[in-house]
Amino acid sequence: MRSELLNQVTPAMQQASDWYARWLSGEMDEQAKLAWQSWLDADEEHHRAWQQMERVQQYFNKVPGALALATLQAPPSAERRRLLKHMILLLAVSGSGYYAYREQPWRGMLADIRTQVGEQRKLTLEDGTRLHLNTDTAVNIVYSPTDRIVELVRGEVMVETAHENVRIYRPFSVVTQQGMVTALGTKFSVREWQQQQRDLVKVSVFEGMVDVRPKGSQARPVRVNARESLVFSASQVFAKTALKNTDMAWVNGLLVVYAMRLQDFAAELSRYQSGLLRCDPAVADLHISGSFPLNDIPAILQTIAQTLPVKVQRYTRFWTTLSPA
Repeated sequence: MRSELLNQVTPAMQQASDWYARWLSGEMDEQAKLAWQSWLDADEEHHRAWQQMERVQQYFNKVPGALALATLQAPPSAERRRLLKHMILLLAVSGSGYYAYREQPWRGMLADIRTQVGEQRKLTLEDGTRLHLNTDTAVNIVYSPTDRIVELVRGEVMVETAHENVRIYRPFSVVTQQGMVTALGTKFSVREWQQQQRDLVKVSVFEGMVDVRPKGSQARPVRVNARESLVFSASQVFAKTALKNTDMAWVNGLLVVYAMRLQDFAAELSRYQSGLLRCDPAVADLHISGSFPLNDIPAILQTIAQTLPVKVQRYTRFWTTLSPA
């Protein structure tokens, strides 16, 4: 997909993306601006390419303000400019701006940090904050003199915020396409997923508290305290619920459930393996309980077959069905 798009790039668009990345990264002095104007006036094709690049601004206008500000304030670097330029090119040739960018499967490939399906990863950021990335997760890290921001591109992340020993307080936030979650000295997780064709975010707070602000809401942020969970969309906040002790089990590589419908269990398990894991409606309402190691999906499926009236049918390496025994 990415190579097909880049095949559409003309020399003028390549040059325009380079100039545009320099503008966005704050590296344009007066001499550079004069050189850019000369390039722009030299050819009508340059004008058309520049107009295409300006459409990319639709993406930056839709990024939450704090993230956009922190991105532009971040110290210039050759690597950041290279990635920015590459993203601009992909956006421009896709022809549909921000929303195309949001849906493209390669979006996670441009993220700062990512995990594959079935992979989990732990890391420590420059301020001591610890991140735990769950399966098929991608994040961008944007630290500036005024903000600490993690953009959750997809998946699920657990955050243990560090207390900075600095004179100017820098809030720590996780930004998603549905809104922003700001930590107030805390340990919490944020997960993106789709339900009935709606993009939703689940926030679970294990220590401290967080403020949740949906992107489309003008109301005051919603406070979520320790031992509480909250689901929200870009325009709606749902009722808070009590945190389950099992909600953090994935950090230790476990899927822990109690009396969960087999249909729901299969959907959760499918996050950790490539391909389709389907549950036949005839066994969907069976219930399952237990603690399952996520690094051995075949063993989990074998346990299901041994403890429930279910058989595991594998049609191909990427298609497994749980059906009546």
